[in-house]
Amino acid sequence: MGLHNMNEELLMEVLSQSRKKYGCVSEIGRMTKELAEALSRNDKVSAQLLLEMRGEEMAKADTCEKNIRLLVEEAGIQDRERLECLLYRKGEYGKPEEESGQEAFLVKQINDVNTKIRDILKNAITVDKVVSKRMAGEESFYKE
Repeated sequence: MGLHNMNEELLMEVLSQSRKKYGCVSEIGRMTKELAEALSRNDKVSAQLLLEMRGEEMAKADTCEKNIRLLVEEAGIQDRERLECLLYRKGEYGKPEEESGQEAFLVKQINDVNTKIRDILKNAITVDKVVSKRMAGEESFYKE
């Protein structure tokens, strides 16, 4: 019972939660850039507000991730392994030709959304390192 037999409802719910997470992560990325701009202007009020708003989006993204992990945990063992590979790049995914039309579409959508999430997070972390070192100096989360 591989992914080709996976419940489409499960895939749709994983996709739905992934899209919600993408929305949150997009906001985190945008706010991180705005935070860097506010700090370059020495606008501490805006910076503080952006930090708070970004924290709220991070909490929402965490909730989506917890929901996704619960869906993965509740899946059967083979489906769980394939979902973990799809979502978290663990192990060998399998052959796309094993999937039906709708399932292949959902798997591609999940993969695309999660690739976008990883790209946004990579960029946000790069900007955040600069921001953190500028704000906290030696006390930075990213200290070397």
